[in-house]
Amino acid sequence: MSIPNAADAPPLLTEHDVLHRVRQLVGPASAVRQLWIMFVDGDSRQAPVIVPIADIPRRPQAGTLDGLARILAGLREGLATDVGPGSVILTLERVGTDEALPADDEWAGALAATCERAGMALRGVFLSTDGGVRRLG
Repeated sequence: MSIPNAADAPPLLTEHDVLHRVRQLVGPASAVRQLWIMFVDGDSRQAPVIVPIADIPRRPQAGTLDGLARILAGLREGLATDVGPGSVILTLERVGTDEALPADDEWAGALAATCERAGMALRGVFLSTDGGVRRLG
């Protein structure tokens, strides 16, 4: 998925900016379960490409997380600018209750650990449900 006029989008300077952008781009859940990855450069500008990963397992699995860590580590240098390192925004999308489930919290912890292992700054882990988007953790 690509963001129209991504170069014209305002930078993501605050937590409110990040939450607002996730609400704009991901919105309420429509998929059974997927993970959205948004990339942000060192100037706090979101990259024009958003990566949805469909059919992720209900609970995090080592193979999935290892693959994600390799991808993030490989992109880290390309997101850095003179101002600072790049970062990612991760959103777990699932239909169903708006309450965070134990599996959602498990995903949030595993995603944070994966970003740390990859040396990638994390701007937040969010949950998209039928009722909308909110920050996890």
